[in-house]
Amino acid sequence: MEKVWEELRKIESEAEHIHSEALRTSEEIIALAKEEAKKLFSDSRKHIEEEADELLNKYVREAGKEHEDTLKKNENAIKELRTTVEKRITEAVNTIFDAVLGKIKV
Repeated sequence: MEKVWEELRKIESEAEHIHSEALRTSEEIIALAKEEAKKLFSDSRKHIEEEADELLNKYVREAGKEHEDTLKKNENAIKELRTTVEKRITEAVNTIFDAVLGKIKV
């Protein structure tokens, strides 16, 4: 009977050792998993920030190009308006001279 109790104590001791070893191993695994999760989160955040910066830069470049295109169109429109105004002023001056000289009746 003594041998049975001794054997049971050995089994119980071994079970306690296995249990404590499993607990220690699981704690290590959890700690590693937490550390890896932190790294993944950090890497993801950096990646997201880089993508956001790239998109922002892209949109800034596109907006700058659109601004330049609009500016050129407006400058061309101003040139056309100046040309039209200059022609009309010349025509108005000639009409005034013709009226003053009596070539046309006003």
